[in-house]
Amino acid sequence: MRARGSGTLTHEEELFDHGGEEPFVLEETSAIHVPQAGADDHPDDPAKPQRTMMFSNSVFSDSFKPSETRRYFNKTPVWRYWFVLALVATDLVSMLLSLVICLSIRPHSYMKLEDSMPVGVFLALQCGIWLLCLLFCGTYQRHVVADGYALYTKIFNATIIAVVLTSCLVYMLQLNLPRTAIIAAPTLAGVLEGISRWLMRRSLHQKRAKGRCRYSTVLLGSSDGINETLHSLVASSALGYEAVAVCPITVETERGREEIVASRYIADPSVAGSDDLKVIPFTNHLPRTVMHMGVQTVLVTDTLERDSVTLHALSLAIESLGIELAVSVSVADLSGHKLYLRDSAQQQVLTASLPQYSLAIRLVKRLIDIVGSFFALVISVPLVMLPVALAIKHEDGGPVLYKQERIGQNGVPFDCYKFRSMVLNADQLDAKLAAQSGQEYGALFKLKEDPRVTKVGRIIRKFSLDEFPQFFNVLKGDMSLVGPRPQRKYEVEKYDMLYSTRLLVKPGITGPWQISGRSNLSKEEAERLDVTYIENWSLTSDLVILLKTVLVVFRAVGSY
Repeated sequence: MRARGSGTLTHEEELFDHGGEEPFVLEETSAIHVPQAGADDHPDDPAKPQRTMMFSNSVFSDSFKPSETRRYFNKTPVWRYWFVLALVATDLVSMLLSLVICLSIRPHSYMKLEDSMPVGVFLALQCGIWLLCLLFCGTYQRHVVADGYALYTKIFNATIIAVVLTSCLVYMLQLNLPRTAIIAAPTLAGVLEGISRWLMRRSLHQKRAKGRCRYSTVLLGSSDGINETLHSLVASSALGYEAVAVCPITVETERGREEIVASRYIADPSVAGSDDLKVIPFTNHLPRTVMHMGVQTVLVTDTLERDSVTLHALSLAIESLGIELAVSVSVADLSGHKLYLRDSAQQQVLTASLPQYSLAIRLVKRLIDIVGSFFALVISVPLVMLPVALAIKHEDGGPVLYKQERIGQNGVPFDCYKFRSMVLNADQLDAKLAAQSGQEYGALFKLKEDPRVTKVGRIIRKFSLDEFPQFFNVLKGDMSLVGPRPQRKYEVEKYDMLYSTRLLVKPGITGPWQISGRSNLSKEEAERLDVTYIENWSLTSDLVILLKTVLVVFRAVGSY
């Protein structure tokens, strides 16, 4: 193969040896130009037009062999089929088990159902509706099955749709079916579904941690970007990407314009196995090359911007072969927004909006906050808050409640209430203890063995009982049930521009930080969760967070 400037590719017939599946490996690549069909070879003649990369794949046979046809239609690995089959089986068991439980508790409902239609027919219809609702809500999507936060939101949506759809069908067909079968059973099935999917996710994550059940992936980007992504994939095995090859590229400027060209890959010795990765040249044959390798994903790490022509063309060429194109994006990306292209002859304008911030949705969220906090106070005052208050008062005779100024929505300060869990002069010791422990005195400063915490304080902190008085803040309107945690003024003053967007919403009693590790999270991970929540929140996701918070509190994960 010649270097950049030759204008031709020699020995391309050796890209695949005798039609085999082992791709050509370029140990030290250089920029490659592929001429258009019939173009003269005058690469250094400025009078000649600049040649562009074209996805012609001319070195490959135009007619697919049978094995290639099967490869084209079977990009999904075998384990994925078995996993989805297992998911469908557990989904059916969840619905059938819920029907058995509900009808066993209320035998007269079973007799009423038997009078309306054959029980077997009803079971088949209900299971079919349940599977269709799960499918419609995306619970079987390729990556959702491994993502808890998004998965549980979709299960919640599927449960609501199943109840509504079943009720509508019963009404339209004028069927005399018991409410136990059409409302209680799908609701219980949603609960069982959440438990079963959690077990399936745990099983999948364990297998991926052992190097199984992953999607073979080619990393495309700069050498540094590829190595950084390799580090991330090693640390985040649950994502399910297994790097099998790399395609290093860089940006060069020639004749006043920027070009994406092939470059040399320098492996990072700190990443195990990076030296053994195959190196694929960035040529017009890249899409078909990764297809012949049986790759499921091409992950763009950097270099290619989302609005670049190269990425647009590459995405079409790759996705047309049934291969997934993934792009590593920052938390500030617009992917969570509703995008609309206003196309006119004069100007194309791409508008972005977040529909969940409409007035109607905000009013519904506020109504949920009022109702939820009111009932939480009615239940918790005699059962939780009163015993905790007596225990705090008995320990040292000090005040029961602790009031501290926090920064709320739009930067407006408010008094945040908590049960006192520390000694009386705890605030004055913050900076001193941070210096002694070697931590940064800021938003996430917290000690596992904090000497300021009282005996009662350790117990109520472990199970988050100290935060129950914040239901009064929610009722007042200073806080919401779900949102980023409220922070102090000196912490807010250290925000960067992106992280300051957390001030656009009301702080919450619980949020993604509480259900994703709490104090065990790094500063970067906590900030990413907050900003992602602001961009993607919905009413159903709030309800999922509330349900998961209950489980996290009982398990006392990351609390100290």
